[in-house]
Amino acid sequence: MNWASVLVSLLLFLASAATGSLLLLYRAQRLRSRERAYGLDTPYLRQIGAGIGAAAGLAVGALILYFAVHTNRFDLIEWVGRSSYLLVAGAAGGHILILVYAAIHIVQEERAWNNGGGSPGDGTLGRRRLEQLSHLIGEHRDYTDFKSRDDEVVEDLTGVLGGPLMNTRHDLARIPFYGYLGTVCGILLMAQELGHIGEATETFKVLGSMASGLVLAFRTTLVALLTFLPLRKVTDYLMRRLGRLEEKWTKARYEVAGSGRRS
Repeated sequence: MNWASVLVSLLLFLASAATGSLLLLYRAQRLRSRERAYGLDTPYLRQIGAGIGAAAGLAVGALILYFAVHTNRFDLIEWVGRSSYLLVAGAAGGHILILVYAAIHIVQEERAWNNGGGSPGDGTLGRRRLEQLSHLIGEHRDYTDFKSRDDEVVEDLTGVLGGPLMNTRHDLARIPFYGYLGTVCGILLMAQELGHIGEATETFKVLGSMASGLVLAFRTTLVALLTFLPLRKVTDYLMRRLGRLEEKWTKARYEVAGSGRRS
């Protein structure tokens, strides 16, 4: 590898890392803008987003470089199939950012709510929950109106973290389809080689080309599923923990308001 190839490779890595970093930095900024409306502040969220984006971008750059080095001829269908790896890597980076963001807040909220009987600290949804509960107790005299309005409050606060998690759960379903893209392209490559087998003077050479298509078909599906399953499991786990936290917030209604005239 000469110096020009090294320079091009380095520029590719830098461009990929910078692009991924900027994309997730933008997503992190959107999360920051939304959480500020609820008095939240995630420490180092932009740095976390930029770091995850840079890692995803480097993975994409490394894949492009690897395929470029190990390709003897250009085949559009083969490169379309290989793009499934790039789509999986890019999508995984965005989902990991949301999961890290939600995990940080869920752990923080659980600790703040279970702090030995004291009130949750500032900058938490738990504190906002108790403040709004106290406000509703003084504002509504009818229990039905009070309960209905309090349900809306709990739903709104839960949605701050539940909304991104639900979107992630929904969007994760796309990752296996990225793998299926490589599968279809790999099978198509095999079909093309089968069409040439009658004209081939070296049958084993054609069979070798068919094997590369088969590898592409199965490997892309495997990579997509191995990416999808852990992310989906983590998402479901965080959703369950958020659900338990929501139950505690709802239970506070009966602990605070139920001891008074609305019991």
